[in-house]
Amino acid sequence: GSEDFAYYLQHRPGCFLRLGNGEASPMLHNAAYDFNDANLSVGAAYWTRLVERFLDRPIDLLE
Repeated sequence: GSEDFAYYLQHRPGCFLRLGNGEASPMLHNAAYDFNDANLSVGAAYWTRLVERFLDRPIDLLE
């Protein structure tokens, strides 16, 4: 596959990442693909930590 994200990076700083769905899962855009809902907590934790580092303080999501 291809991504056009590199074109955006020519104009603005940024970062591209992929959050996997496990080794046994069919690839994205495959009719057999089934999103692993357990990855929602992994992705949410990633973004939470990124914001914490940006703000330089921990975040209590239950506040």
